[in-house]
Amino acid sequence: MRIKLVITIFFVVNLNVYSQHSKKFIELTKTIKPIDSIIKTKNYSNGKTKKVSKFLVYEYGEYSYNILSGNQQIFNKTGELFFEQSYDNFGNLLYQKQFNKSGDVYKIIETSRIDLMDNITIEQILNSSKDISIESVEREFNQSEKEGKLKLWKEGKRLNGKKIGQWKTYNLCDNTFKIKNY
Repeated sequence: MRIKLVITIFFVVNLNVYSQHSKKFIELTKTIKPIDSIIKTKNYSNGKTKKVSKFLVYEYGEYSYNILSGNQQIFNKTGELFFEQSYDNFGNLLYQKQFNKSGDVYKIIETSRIDLMDNITIEQILNSSKDISIESVEREFNQSEKEGKLKLWKEGKRLNGKKIGQWKTYNLCDNTFKIKNY
């Protein structure tokens, strides 16, 4: 029973990791495989953990590349989790949660599409090229003064970090919102 559960979870996670990638991205990157992985931990001067990151090591041509991959956690100086991020095998952000001082999630970024521009090479992908198109959905939450709970405050899409399309800003007291187009 446990084996079936583990296999199912592994299969679902593998499908989810590459569901954002275009066919062009998958075709170009399927030939290159990592040769090693490294987990790096940075600490504050007070000894508490600042950042835990995983890197994949690729060897391509004459060079070796360390690419941020998998989960990364960033903590504040008191040791509380501040950021939780997930990256694909080539350093592209797939998912990010940002926490407030109370430990509540107040910002979520989910990548919906990763695509390549024409004539991009593997070297450009390994060097964090600007020729990668990344579309994401961002939701930001804010605290309602009456209830003290976090409510959806802003939501919209970004393309390579810039706002695109309709962004909604909600009134925290009722369900109304205003729309701004980018």
